[in-house]
Amino acid sequence: MAELLGIPRGRWPIAVGMVLLLALTLSWLQGRFDSSDVKKAISAAMAWKPAGGATVFAALAARGEGDPRCQGRVASQLLGDVDVRCTTPGRPEVEYEFRVLLDGRRPPHPANAAAEELVSQMVRK
Repeated sequence: MAELLGIPRGRWPIAVGMVLLLALTLSWLQGRFDSSDVKKAISAAMAWKPAGGATVFAALAARGEGDPRCQGRVASQLLGDVDVRCTTPGRPEVEYEFRVLLDGRRPPHPANAAAEELVSQMVRK
């Protein structure tokens, strides 16, 4: 049993080290892609104009509660689906949630009651 899977016994530390290095590199690379996707999704959600008028960012800023602060989480890497949540400093307990598909075929859509209310107010204006 001096050899397992065609790898000599003395080379196992090197093989294990290479596998760990590959895993760490892939994990780091995936984190970079996720970070880029989140930034794109936040930008798309804030630039969205539901009724062709003002953007979501402008509508939130017009409430006088301060500039919105947003964060995102990749819901599906395969579909490019990102969950974007925004709050304002004046009312941090109210969270506006949008789902963004990064394929560009569909606009972001509100994913909770606060976001739906915001969009409906924008459409009425």
